[in-house]
Amino acid sequence: MIDLKKRLSTKSSREEGEFRVPYYRRLSVRIFGKYVSRYFKTEKIERDLRRAKLGMSGVEFYSQSMFSAVILAAAIAAILLVIVRIMPGLALLGGALGFLAIVAFIAITLEMPSNIVRARQRRIDSIITTAIGYFATMASADIPVDIIFRDLGGSRQYGEISREARSIWLRSSVFGQDIISSIREAARYSPSQNFADFLQGIITSVNSGGDLKSYFTSKADQFQEETRSRIRQNSESLGILSEAFVTVGVAFPLIFLIIVGVVAFLSPVPPAGYITVLIFTVAVMIPAILGVFAYFFSTTVGEIEI
Repeated sequence: MIDLKKRLSTKSSREEGEFRVPYYRRLSVRIFGKYVSRYFKTEKIERDLRRAKLGMSGVEFYSQSMFSAVILAAAIAAILLVIVRIMPGLALLGGALGFLAIVAFIAITLEMPSNIVRARQRRIDSIITTAIGYFATMASADIPVDIIFRDLGGSRQYGEISREARSIWLRSSVFGQDIISSIREAARYSPSQNFADFLQGIITSVNSGGDLKSYFTSKADQFQEETRSRIRQNSESLGILSEAFVTVGVAFPLIFLIIVGVVAFLSPVPPAGYITVLIFTVAVMIPAILGVFAYFFSTTVGEIEI
């Protein structure tokens, strides 16, 4: 119990450190804050920021993004001035690439909270069955729900669910919020609909005087059955991906290289263009295909943790 308190106190002080606003963010708000507050709607982004647990408001996020974009634009402009002085013929190409880089940076930055929310949702859904089994086990020993959240928050093996549980317990124990309101707020801003429904079920059971032990047990059985179904679907998806990889990632590049090589050998014209095609295939196309399949394999395998 002492070690658990030490871990939780260490994590509490670490999470309190998240409330210390960095100087870069404060400077961004000082420069762009009034403009963002006047012309930007921040309701949606603030919901995503809370679900992503990024620890900033919508005004801070937009101000920091604008400040970063301005710095990037200034750095690209300085690099382009140097390049143009050395090679004036690359001015148009360099300007176009610089503009595309700024646009891509802004798009990626604005999409970052949504991407983090989706990643957290996948991680929560992948381990929610195990976490609910933990709830059922603890409830069978007649442990109060607030203590369950406290202990779950100190267990690293439950990943993002531990983070959610730790937030619930901290709001209740540190900020004086009652446990039901804390659970309700966590359900409202949870990135996972499955976990939000589970938390809402806890609130309903407590308010209606229901038996939490029976609720946790029934939810554990329900999610175990869903996990079995997801494992079967996951195995089928991996099988389809494996067959597609053998066809597109292995057979197609080999056949294509053989065809290009034979055509280049039999062609009466100089094979410089064919050599360029071969280099492009080996250096760009094959790594791109491997990267795409690696991404799909990693996301598919990471959908479920057993």
